[in-house]
Amino acid sequence: MGPRPLSVSLEQGTYVLLVLTNLTFSGICAAIRLETQLNLASYEIFDLEPELGGTWWSNTYPGVACDIKSHNYAFSFEPNYDWSCVYAGGAEILEYLRRVARKYGVDSKIQFRHRVARLEWRADLQKWRIGIEKLETGETFERDYDLVFAGMGPLRVPNIPEEFDAFEGPKWHTAQWNHEFDLTGKRIAVVGSGASAIQVVPSIVDKVKTLEFYQRSATYIIPRRNGRYNAVWRFFFRHVPFFHWIYYTFLYYSTEFTIQAFSTKWRHIFTRLFAVWGAWLVRRVNIKDRQLRTKLTPHYQLGCRRIVVSSDFYPALQRSHVNVHTTGIQSVKGNTITLKDGTTQKVDAMVLATGFRIMDILPEGSVFGKDGCDVVKVWGMDPKTYYGVTSAETPNMFFLLGPNTGLGHNSVLFMVESQVDFAIKTISFMMQNELSSVQATGKACQDFVDLVGDKMKEMVWSSNCHSWYKNEQGRVTALWHWDCSSYARKLRKFRPEHFLGVRRTKNGFDSMYV
Repeated sequence: MGPRPLSVSLEQGTYVLLVLTNLTFSGICAAIRLETQLNLASYEIFDLEPELGGTWWSNTYPGVACDIKSHNYAFSFEPNYDWSCVYAGGAEILEYLRRVARKYGVDSKIQFRHRVARLEWRADLQKWRIGIEKLETGETFERDYDLVFAGMGPLRVPNIPEEFDAFEGPKWHTAQWNHEFDLTGKRIAVVGSGASAIQVVPSIVDKVKTLEFYQRSATYIIPRRNGRYNAVWRFFFRHVPFFHWIYYTFLYYSTEFTIQAFSTKWRHIFTRLFAVWGAWLVRRVNIKDRQLRTKLTPHYQLGCRRIVVSSDFYPALQRSHVNVHTTGIQSVKGNTITLKDGTTQKVDAMVLATGFRIMDILPEGSVFGKDGCDVVKVWGMDPKTYYGVTSAETPNMFFLLGPNTGLGHNSVLFMVESQVDFAIKTISFMMQNELSSVQATGKACQDFVDLVGDKMKEMVWSSNCHSWYKNEQGRVTALWHWDCSSYARKLRKFRPEHFLGVRRTKNGFDSMYV
């Protein structure tokens, strides 16, 4: 028996709000599931950007692509039989997102260039009061909503170190690519050695006069065998019964298996040693120059930082007009970069591949939850949530890809679908029990934090290396500690004992349901 109609517990005429800084997979998934599983169409979507696509709309740098295999980087309920290659490029992923949004009518619900400036939980109304700014006109307004989905996404706020402010030439972050600047014949600096830098460098190396590559620490790289799916493959995917499902399932479990390489437990030692040996062999075969190979050899445990997939990065760095710098940058002045060893390089433009502010999940002073608390201040750098989906301070709010739900080995879309399905179960429980709100208990949130903290001790991410997975105290707050399947099992059922609920009575909203 399905959930009762919305009017059973939530007032007729109110809305579900999807709060989205940029609409990408998580938000689209939530909107689709609300309609297809709850028959709930009275929602609104606010998007900061002028077009949908989120990460795949804002990141348009040369070479942008996914490092997860294409057939696993799609919704399980909306497979794409027409991927062109094993690892899809950004433009192809964006087109898939737009096609799915059109098919389910999500695109017609989006209000672009709207900034959600303030969210305040009104216990007297059992609603979220939302302050919204229309960016094109500067107009501001408020509305009340029953439920909030916060799908801001972790890769949205570029990290731009202040030390580069003094550079007087053109400079931009990879997530804000300057397509008007012609790289041809220019001296270009690329700062950073993460995934975006490793994709950018091979894509621009043939255009530039010189390329100065500044690496703080080397990255583990595995080959990108990016074969193409021809017409025969696509025919089999689309028309042969179960062929796509078998292929999709094979990719999923083969990737899930790699989580063992991130474990420090003895029973996984052979998997880990095999992965370390493979990474060494890739460098040994692809980098002929011993000195360069030394520069590009990581000095931390494999997996502590994200492993990158690439087959053209090492060849690009061996071009005669490319210089690899591993000494730290001391200062930037005018168009000159000075390193700590005293050497200088003059460049015409600077590309910052310096990552994102992952820990800025919510802006301080923007979300006021239960009892008027500033949620960001209460959390600090150590957020306490219930499986990254909700918290004790935020009734009726669901985070998508919240704290401790990122992955270092597989597609986050599996996590997104698990989170959205859990939110749907929670809303269904509210409807069936005529509740106005639910919130996770403080104990349930603390139990989750303790669980992840204890399990993380067995994982390489907790080792002594610097990464965006950790907060300032060294606790891993960005990642789930094991495979996607184990996370999905944890959220398979809604557990009322982990939540508090409020039901309307004759005296108002004062009846607590446990």
